[in-house]
Amino acid sequence: MIVAANGFGKTTAFETFASLMSLLGAENPENYGQEDLDSGRGRAQLDILIRMYWEGKEHRFILSILGGCPSTDLSLKIWSENDLKEHQAEHWYRCGYFNRTAGRLAPLTSNHADDFVADLYAVIQTGIGTPPENFAESLYHLPTLMFFSAYRDIPPVNTTSQRNISRPAHWGYQTVHRFMPHDESWFYSLDNLLVWLNWLDNGRDDGLFDKARDLINKKIFNGTTKFLADVRRDPPEAIIRVDDDPENTHNLDRLSSGEKNLLQLFLRMNAHMTQNTIVLIDEFDVHLHPRWQHKLFNAVKAFAGDNPGATVILTTHSVDILETYVKTLKIIEEGKERELVKGGHLIENLK
Repeated sequence: MIVAANGFGKTTAFETFASLMSLLGAENPENYGQEDLDSGRGRAQLDILIRMYWEGKEHRFILSILGGCPSTDLSLKIWSENDLKEHQAEHWYRCGYFNRTAGRLAPLTSNHADDFVADLYAVIQTGIGTPPENFAESLYHLPTLMFFSAYRDIPPVNTTSQRNISRPAHWGYQTVHRFMPHDESWFYSLDNLLVWLNWLDNGRDDGLFDKARDLINKKIFNGTTKFLADVRRDPPEAIIRVDDDPENTHNLDRLSSGEKNLLQLFLRMNAHMTQNTIVLIDEFDVHLHPRWQHKLFNAVKAFAGDNPGATVILTTHSVDILETYVKTLKIIEEGKERELVKGGHLIENLK
């Protein structure tokens, strides 16, 4: 959890994180998608501890993803032998791109010269677009990052947007999914995603849509009179029912701001996750009543507990939420108690 006043760069840090991570899935990127890096005004380094099975053995490596305008050395941190030992890592690898000329990025030589980096790029880029085989129970092991902006609205689908059963945005493996709130097209809509899940099931019981519906009703609508009932064929869209009355229904865009917030997060996270998922949630408490803040926090905590390969990083202005964020969070897994450990450090008197 990151807590700081406005203007301290929380959103910029998330944007940079996502931009560097996206380099793993890009064959010939033309830009970073981050203003300071693209303009040549800065450079950035993302360090990741990787535990993996490679060439018949288990390994622990530090991988630094680099980007930006080079100086003497593009790296912002040089990993010494003592640094590696502290994290029980065997080796330090670097990959990424640097600004060569305006509008062009050049790869680091290590992208192809180091066998591990070259193999990692090949495996990830071969996997791009691979569709998920399940909902909320991914067996896919490649890393992915999901970045949720501060505004997680569900706008009405544009009336000029053609609705049909079509592959929705973000379907299939990507190193980075950026979920932005203002696109009103059918392609990017949650209605399209739910209709697509229902179509893939082809009438099968306990399929992708049923799992999505059950999760949404449990995480969001439990204890209320609302629930996600089904999808309509004409026009294709999701149906929210109230008071179990077939005549009392409405669309997703008529949900409350808190319900929209949770629906965006939990439908997207569980539809696009892998076994190694990083979730960035910017200002997760924005426009939410304290009751919804706690409901969202508890739901995100449960997501991390249910998925040991998931890392959730969020920013907040809520002092109330910060006070509930204890050092360790005890959870029960398969009848045994274990701790979900907080990462990072509390930085005081930042000037």
